[in-house]
Amino acid sequence: MRYVALRDFPMHLERVKMRADAGGHGAPEPVLRTIYESSIGNLPRAILEIDFVHVYDNSGWGVTPKVLLQAENGEVIYVADEIPDWLSGMVGRSKR
Repeated sequence: MRYVALRDFPMHLERVKMRADAGGHGAPEPVLRTIYESSIGNLPRAILEIDFVHVYDNSGWGVTPKVLLQAENGEVIYVADEIPDWLSGMVGRSKR
């Protein structure tokens, strides 16, 4: 599984607004926040249950997403030196 996220929720919100302003679809902030929190909340379970998980930070504009974490068979095998707060809390608890 490839999990692509941004540094924080305000950045997600801004990207959705930019997409909507350019003619794409948008959503109200409460809906986006619910989706964001559910997605982040489900990531530890995915790390435990999915054979291969790669987590990427797509915060940079026009650059290749940065690998933040890799896990195999429920075990975290790589964590980047700098990770966002939403990921730091789950790194230790995701290992079997």
